[in-house]
Amino acid sequence: MTTQSWAGLGWSLAFGAATSLVAFNYRDVAWRIYGFMANTVGINQLLTPALVRFTCGVLATVSIVSVAVGLARP
Repeated sequence: MTTQSWAGLGWSLAFGAATSLVAFNYRDVAWRIYGFMANTVGINQLLTPALVRFTCGVLATVSIVSVAVGLARP
């Protein structure tokens, strides 16, 4: 593997870890994101902490799966 591909895998792993922390609501991060965005003009009523957690969970899953597939390639 080249250095660039290792850097991409590292970035995906770090992003997956960070979004996993939000998805599992570590230290109320989802509520903090919601509180920050709730007072912004143009934000819809559909934005809830549960939606933030769900979105980050999907992003974490996709990111970690991409790392696993990247490592499995010869």
